[in-house]
Amino acid sequence: MQIGFKYHKCAGFGRLYDYAYKYTHMITKQAQERLKIINYWQKHGLEATTDAFGAKRSTLYGWWKTYKDSGYKVESLNPGKQARKNVNKRKIHSKILAEIKRLRLEVCPNMGKAKVKKDLDKYCKKHKLPIYSESKVGRIIKEKKIYHHRRKVSHFGKVKQANKRDKKRKPREFTANNPGDLLEIDTIVKFIWGIKRYIITAVDIKTRYAFAYAYERHDSHSARDFFQKLEEVFPYKIKAVQTDNGSEFHKYFRDYLQNSNIIHYWNYPGRPYRQGHVEKYNRTIQEEFVDWNEILLEDVNQFNRKLINWLLWYNTERYHWSLNLTSPVNYLIENNLLSEMRWTNTMIARAKGQKTEVRVNQVNRQLELVVNL
Repeated sequence: MQIGFKYHKCAGFGRLYDYAYKYTHMITKQAQERLKIINYWQKHGLEATTDAFGAKRSTLYGWWKTYKDSGYKVESLNPGKQARKNVNKRKIHSKILAEIKRLRLEVCPNMGKAKVKKDLDKYCKKHKLPIYSESKVGRIIKEKKIYHHRRKVSHFGKVKQANKRDKKRKPREFTANNPGDLLEIDTIVKFIWGIKRYIITAVDIKTRYAFAYAYERHDSHSARDFFQKLEEVFPYKIKAVQTDNGSEFHKYFRDYLQNSNIIHYWNYPGRPYRQGHVEKYNRTIQEEFVDWNEILLEDVNQFNRKLINWLLWYNTERYHWSLNLTSPVNYLIENNLLSEMRWTNTMIARAKGQKTEVRVNQVNRQLELVVNL
């Protein structure tokens, strides 16, 4: 019987549930010690208990009342929260708060707390108001969220309304069970001899089938062109893609995925480890190919032609530890993850129980056609 957690999508609820269960059901060492003192008190009296354990009369009666009211449950003697019930609230003068808002929102957008304090001190002395420290000014800014957000203004002088899109994140419970369930895509930036080149890379996290292509420009046009080439090369349909928040994965790239009904997951900023497969692939392709062929990057067409030959070897012959020392194409065939109808002209399977042979000539021609797209 499989037991499911009803609130698994509610962040922090599981931790809160564990804490609640701990304090209501689990018996701590402190609870056992308190029960021992209560039993000693009932047997030997108050004076002996005070001398032996140093427990006060009011403390003992408080423990006994809690223990008795709970129906004599030992877990009721667990120590509760020690935090204060009445928390001091920060008192801020209304005129000072208004002046801080004016300085940060009107005079100088997002003025630092040190600069705010210098003008604020003049204002407070003039109006005989209390002087706040720099740290207190900073806490007020953070607590009241006094931040200026930039707005775009059209050439007519009208403020443009910002259209923020919600970025879909990959669920924690997500697992890729089939080829094409999720591809991770990233960009390698190379700066050599005063020129920049951009190598967009992609890898399927299930089969490790990979693709890469170099571009002169770093924009969404290039990313869209890369994905169109990738669809031609991959032997199966792509269902979902995960990228970082780079500008090349917006606009035309994003719209193309949306029109193709492909799910686009965005990685969290500053967390490249959540795209570990493509990050590892980036290291592999740089160590095994890019660093040895940097001189060709001046002419991206020549670089891409040689890159296609390396990708052909990478997908059909190179051994992968994650695939039990087999290539991505052989992994697809041996595990029946790919219909042979899709690869009719690409591979021939011998009789059952014998090793599967893969013809790479057709794949090579297909990749060469992609280069010329």
